[in-house]
Amino acid sequence: MEGTGKWITGGILGLMAFVGLLAASRAADTAFYYGGWILAIGCIATIFFMVTKHYDRMEAQIASQRGHD
Repeated sequence: MEGTGKWITGGILGLMAFVGLLAASRAADTAFYYGGWILAIGCIATIFFMVTKHYDRMEAQIASQRGHD
């Protein structure tokens, strides 16, 4: 169950990215347009960082197991 929080966080970030793109597409002024894009890009970058961190941790665990054999 320890990975459930990471899935929920990723889902919420994906939903926030969608809301940011929705705000940018319906923007009446430049603040909402750029704010929506910044929110979407920030959320997507955070999701990619989470994925990278997971695979780096998996790679380090595999490397440490190979070193003990």
